[in-house]
Amino acid sequence: MIVLSDIHANLEALEAVLADIRVTGAQGPLIFLGDMVGYGADPEAVVTRVRSLGALAVQGNHEAGVCDEGRAKRFNPVAWDVVRWTREHLGAESLEWLAGLPRFLSLDGCRLVHGMPPQSVDKYLFQTDEPEVRAIMENLKEPVSFVGHTHLLRLVSLGPDGGYSSKRLVCGERVLDSGARHLVNCGAVGQPRDGDCHAKYVVYNPATRELDVRFVAYDAQCAARKIVAAGLPATYAERLTDEPL
Repeated sequence: MIVLSDIHANLEALEAVLADIRVTGAQGPLIFLGDMVGYGADPEAVVTRVRSLGALAVQGNHEAGVCDEGRAKRFNPVAWDVVRWTREHLGAESLEWLAGLPRFLSLDGCRLVHGMPPQSVDKYLFQTDEPEVRAIMENLKEPVSFVGHTHLLRLVSLGPDGGYSSKRLVCGERVLDSGARHLVNCGAVGQPRDGDCHAKYVVYNPATRELDVRFVAYDAQCAARKIVAAGLPATYAERLTDEPL
């Protein structure tokens, strides 16, 4: 399975990732873990592109926000202004599709959710202490979970002997330990928060437990300039690139 999260209306990053998938020949269903919109300048184009792929998708907190005014208190004021801008720049069909997305999916022994399992769109992994993460992982029927929301790559593992580890993921391939339970944070395609400007996504083979973390270069300057030109907060543009705008 090919898992993408947190595109955040960054069309350039999305297209670069899709090109990388084609070049590498990655196999499996294409899955989006929410926050396709928000922060970036191309919400309608991104949603239209995702829909055209016939991919599986779950709802993120930004999708929930554009579909429900009552969620304003769950965003800081600046982010909520962008949510409202995003809503105004989405077509009726896109809004209807986003509103109908499920909160989670279960596929090939994997739980797929934006925030934290079992189905939160709002809770961050870094807000969840070890005892709570242990309890969540132990009570899921799926041994592997994929999440987004933090924009930070991470692998949490719970061994059959109770051993617990939480470590940052880096680019490259690894095999998840057999018999253990794992929670994989997929990072972000279109709005990095780790100081690295690449678009990130993961490819996972449930049969072999191989996990490939992919870093993809793209025209981040173009995406950043679009954010500024749209009148959106410059901080969301500055996160995309380490070059002057």
